[in-house]
Amino acid sequence: MNEISLDFLTILLPSYMFFYMAISMYARNKQSLVNRVASLLMFSLLFYFLGEYIKTALFPQYESLIVLYWNAPMLLLTISNLVHLSVLVAGKTSTKIRHFVIWIYLTPLLSLAILLLRFGPQHLYQPRVDGPSPLSPLMLGLAVFFVGSYILLAVGILLIAWLTTQHLKRKKMLVRLLGGLLSLFGWILIVTLLLSLAYITSSAAIALYFSGTLLWVVSLRRLISKYDFLPSYRDLFHTLFQSAPTAIFLLDRQGNVKEMNPRAQGLLGLSGSGRGRIHVISSLFFDDDRSLEVRWDELLMKQTSEINWEMKLKVHDQAQLDMIVSIENIEGAEEGMVILNLTDITSLKATERQLVESERKYRHLAYHDPLTGLLNRAAVQEHANRKIAAGEPFALILIDLDNFKTVNDTYGHLIGDDYLKHIADLLERHAKPGDIAGRIGGDEFVLLMPIDLAQMSVYEEAHSRLFPLSVNPFLFNQKIIPVSFSAGVSLFADNASDLTGLLQKADEAMYEVKRNGKNAIAVAANGVSRMA
Repeated sequence: MNEISLDFLTILLPSYMFFYMAISMYARNKQSLVNRVASLLMFSLLFYFLGEYIKTALFPQYESLIVLYWNAPMLLLTISNLVHLSVLVAGKTSTKIRHFVIWIYLTPLLSLAILLLRFGPQHLYQPRVDGPSPLSPLMLGLAVFFVGSYILLAVGILLIAWLTTQHLKRKKMLVRLLGGLLSLFGWILIVTLLLSLAYITSSAAIALYFSGTLLWVVSLRRLISKYDFLPSYRDLFHTLFQSAPTAIFLLDRQGNVKEMNPRAQGLLGLSGSGRGRIHVISSLFFDDDRSLEVRWDELLMKQTSEINWEMKLKVHDQAQLDMIVSIENIEGAEEGMVILNLTDITSLKATERQLVESERKYRHLAYHDPLTGLLNRAAVQEHANRKIAAGEPFALILIDLDNFKTVNDTYGHLIGDDYLKHIADLLERHAKPGDIAGRIGGDEFVLLMPIDLAQMSVYEEAHSRLFPLSVNPFLFNQKIIPVSFSAGVSLFADNASDLTGLLQKADEAMYEVKRNGKNAIAVAANGVSRMA
């Protein structure tokens, strides 16, 4: 067998294995940076050994140029890939680590470039047919330093990862990687030592380097194929379970807690060992005060798309918490497991209640008189217009207090305000179902009174509502202030068909009372007022 055939069998043909492994690694999971870096490592080894074949079998006259400008960069790229791969396998992905990896790639290549610029290829490489290494001591020292130090650096990174990881599967994988790297380092060290002592020739050393590296790459590919260096989804979901912001319980079909995350433990005030001390479904209550435990079997059997409920969580002496509760059966679980998810919305519900209360207050202020609490003019108009639109018969009673200015001037405005509150209280207390009382001005009040034209006297109904004003004087500091008023009544739709007309007719009737002595009621009827 000639030298070319030997080179083909020992270098070129196995190089196809590097090519196949690089392509298959990339195709297996090109989304994984680990797979891409491992594939690049195999490609750089492929090109390194192809360079060896080319300079030995095809272009021996360019041996020094091929070694220095092709093989050496490929070898340095390979060991840089090795460190990068170790960093990724160790799970180090911080910004500082990424900057560190960039310099791992640049340092050996820049060192090689500086040597080439400073000394030139003739000084760094002297081709020999056989014998000791053709590399100058400086070049050989550079190669040995970076190959040895980078392999040891990769070993150190993996060793730290092995010491810090808590997962047995990952420890086993890291041990195998460490064993492979240490074996490769030892093999390279032995071959380099034999070469430097001239016990083996350069071509024999290349063959030995190649065989050792090939065995290491095969074991590396098997490891990557076996573990795939993808995130362990079991570990990932365990991490998500532990760090979830919501309380998650794993229950059996009877509602007993089998597992819960830290958020659930904190919610219930339990330690990890205290999961059996509480039956969580008996602490959750619907709006009707029935516990989840009462409806547990019903909900498990019920086929419904509604899986969320708002419930109350009551735990020992803790404040009652608002929760969104979801229940989900785990399909295919042999023991019939159920996931119970609790999301604390106590603060949201408190905010919602505050908003509802604020809205209620704003609506109350928008439609009520701030002094008396009766409906204001806008609210009275809205109610009256609604009745008019519906064609509902009603009477509008316009009430004006007599001598109110005298009360203010004599006793002061604070007493005058209390006097108005007294009137409003009497109107509300003696109003009948369907009546709408409001204050539309300083001392003017309105009462919308439903009527039945076939059965009742408008005057009598108005009198029955306003009579309590006359017989209940205002008392303060043992002083009695009698209540006197003038009231005018208009009817929809006898007197007018709109609110403006009704107010005008009631106002005319009310002033008719004032002109005739005050403290009475007048009903507008065809333009004629009838006095009480």
